Amino acid sequence: MTADKILLTDDQMADFIANGYLKLNTDFSAEFHQTVMQKLNEVYKDEGNPGNNLLPRIPEIGRFFEHPVVSGALTSILGPDYIMSAHRHGHLTKSGAGQVGWHKDNYWLNEKIRNHHPWSVIIFYYTQDVTEVMGPSALMPGTQNYYLKPGDAATTKKVTGKAGSMALIAYDLWHTATHNQSDIDRYMLKFQFFRMDAPKSPTWNNKSSMFISPGTLQHGNEHRLMWEHEWNWLSGKTNGIETEESTLPEEAVQEQERIRQLADTLEGENEIQSLNAAYELAAIGNAAIPALVEAVHSPVHSVACNAAHGLIVIGEDSVPPLIEALQSETVHDQTHGYIAFALGELGEAAGGAVPALTALLHDKTTFVRQHAVEALGLIRNPASLVVPALCEALLNDPDNFTRFTAALALARVGKDAAAAVHSLEKALNDPYRYVPGAASEALARIRTDEALDVLLPYLQKARWCPVTTSRNTY
Repeated sequence: MTADKILLTDDQMADFIANGYLKLNTDFSAEFHQTVMQKLNEVYKDEGNPGNNLLPRIPEIGRFFEHPVVSGALTSILGPDYIMSAHRHGHLTKSGAGQVGWHKDNYWLNEKIRNHHPWSVIIFYYTQDVTEVMGPSALMPGTQNYYLKPGDAATTKKVTGKAGSMALIAYDLWHTATHNQSDIDRYMLKFQFFRMDAPKSPTWNNKSSMFISPGTLQHGNEHRLMWEHEWNWLSGKTNGIETEESTLPEEAVQEQERIRQLADTLEGENEIQSLNAAYELAAIGNAAIPALVEAVHSPVHSVACNAAHGLIVIGEDSVPPLIEALQSETVHDQTHGYIAFALGELGEAAGGAVPALTALLHDKTTFVRQHAVEALGLIRNPASLVVPALCEALLNDPDNFTRFTAALALARVGKDAAAAVHSLEKALNDPYRYVPGAASEALARIRTDEALDVLLPYLQKARWCPVTTSRNTY
């Protein structure tokens, strides 16, 4: 479709930030949906689940992502140069199939720290009319930043609708497939998308400079400071939350007591309270940095993550103490991974950390190397140091996901990664299926003649014929 993108409104963006998903509706004809369904049925019957080859096998599906409502929503949340992941999957819930366990999608059997900033989203696409009895996907609104699953009594939302309905969800939202009590087999096709650049300004139909909570909050937990920070980050603002530093001596004493209390809550067992405490510490400002840095060293995953997010919110003043912590000995093997994660989210302001992050590429812990690689791709400069380091990880790291992350990081560096073309050419033959996909995106974004001379022959050799099947071979 060639119509202009329909960007999200402020209300829709606030809804996505707080609840973690949006419902999207397209207006394709019934005949078009029937064509897609017919092809899906034929493919699943004769060939099985096409997995990552959904789009080349059934090219019509790609038209849904060109629809102005869908492309507009993706642009609003991920920026105009978002990319579709090479990972796609078709879920077929057969008649009578039971409920799947509640889960978050993982990073290919990998426990990467989950971003509060929307660097990735998923779209669930229904090819047919889906009712509540057909086993639709169910979501736990507002749970995208919880590592622990709330109790089953938590508010849930079943995603139903007409053919062509889509749910755009934060990558980390808790979700499931429910019991299919009907006599109809139900399809749901899943696609992932990546943000490539930190936002410089709002990319939705923005009218308000301030976050306003949505009229309908579909869960019982309030995280206003976190939501305000995400709104501001998406707006391109460098400071995530307004802070007020204490100036009078008595105020400073009270502030230190408040920091101590919040630090105790941050390191407590209640994850939701811990999450809010991290953002409240961030709202205090620089005086809270030592407490947050100390909490980053926690052996408890959710505590260290929440502390890292608090330091991210404070901004560039967190960079020097994080670099100092990165260069110090740690008790826990993963601690440098949390620090690297925070530095990466701070982006170009953390350019001084590049040498220390590069040194982590030889760390014995995969968790640390993954996050150092991701951080280098988000910081991006100086490219003269970042690009060679990423190329080394791309070609030599023994971990599949770290090599994938290196390819994605080079894609995020973009044109400044021109020196990586030779390494990316080698990565097109990587045995881990997602590395060549990310490497090809990197070559496309570098877009020099040299990069295109590598990319085009690779794509020509990889051409897929959508009409060729086991029963129709030529």
